Parts: sequence; structure tokens; C-alpha cells
Amino acid sequence: MVDNLMDLTHETYVHTTSIGQKEIDETPVTTKTEGDHVTTSRFMDNVMPPPFWKANLRGNNLADDVPVDRWQVCHFVPPSHVMIEVGVAHAGKGGYNADPKDKVSSIVVDFLTPETETSMWYFWGMARNFNPRDKALTAQIREGQAKVFSEDMEVLEAQQRNLAKYSDRRLLMLNIDAGGVQSRRIIDRLIAAETTPQQPVAA
Repeated sequence: MVDNLMDLTHETYVHTTSIGQKEIDETPVTTKTEGDHVTTSRFMDNVMPPPFWKANLRGNNLADDVPVDRWQVCHFVPPSHVMIEVGVAHAGKGGYNADPKDKVSSIVVDFLTPETETSMWYFWGMARNFNPRDKALTAQIREGQAKVFSEDMEVLEAQQRNLAKYSDRRLLMLNIDAGGVQSRRIIDRLIAAETTPQQPVAA
């Protein structure tokens, strides 16, 4: 699940009718690790907004048929939390740093809680910076986001079945997997530190 959230390239293929677009796959992602904090970021300039973001632009009384600058910034914090900054701004208005009147943006919070070796609980929320009192818009966004996550679940469950079926195979790591790889290393290091017997301290 951390792999899924730290590399959003899959949106191009898994979420074709909502948040996916070809520019995600075509735009390189940058990965940075500082201590136990991993950040991946992708900035797409002068692209047309996909359906989910068109609806959000309309929800903030902004034109939805013009090019936008789009961003995705994912933060992993151990043991299993991912926060994702996402949004679009009318092209040429400053992108990520655009004035609120020219953009729509949200923060998605993901809390991943292992249940068994092969299952987990997934708690999520989404906070937005535009028209927060519009209950109809809230319901619309919640419904759209839930649809996106259900599409993810279908893929993740298939991956879990494959991992169980081919447990002797190693995962293939590509350049775009750097965020997940760095996050896994931190998790592995913390688990190793917890499970290493502590040496007694002399009195």
C-alpha cells in the first residue's frame, strides 16, 4: 500500500475515468529522503485537467476547460502514514504556489494499519482549501475519492494474490519505484531495531 501511495504513476492506467492522464506517466518523479521522511513529487505544467479535477475547478467557480499546472507531492512518515498534497491551478498562475483564487488543492491523509500478514485496515481523509462549507461538494468529492480507492483495492488485492502465489520471486524495482523503495528501507530498519535483542546495561 505504501508503494501504491508513494508512486502515483499507476493513476494513468488504473484511474482512467477520474484522476488519470497520460502526462502523469510522461513526467518524471523526484524522490528525496531526509531522515525517516520520504517525499516524492511530480509537477505537470500546462496540461488539461482530468474529470475529477474539472469537477473541483467548477466547485471553486473556476473554468474547467483551460490548461492547468498540476502537482502531486507524497510524504511517507513511519511507521505507515502517507500524506499527499494534490491540486491544479490555472496554467501560468504559479502552480503549487498559486493564489487560492486560481487553484483547487487538497491534502489526502492515509493511515495504514496492518491486521494480519496479508491484510490491513486503510483509513483515509481528504481536506480541501476551497468552499469548505459546500456540503453537496463535500459529498461529491467523497464519492469520487471512494471510487478511486475502490479501483486501487481491486489492483492491490490482485497484487497480494500474486505475491502469495509467487512468494519465491523478488519484486522488480524501477526508477519510478524509488519512493516505495526508500520507504521500505526505513520500515525494515525500524523493524530490525525493534527485534534486535537489547544488550544489558551494566549497573
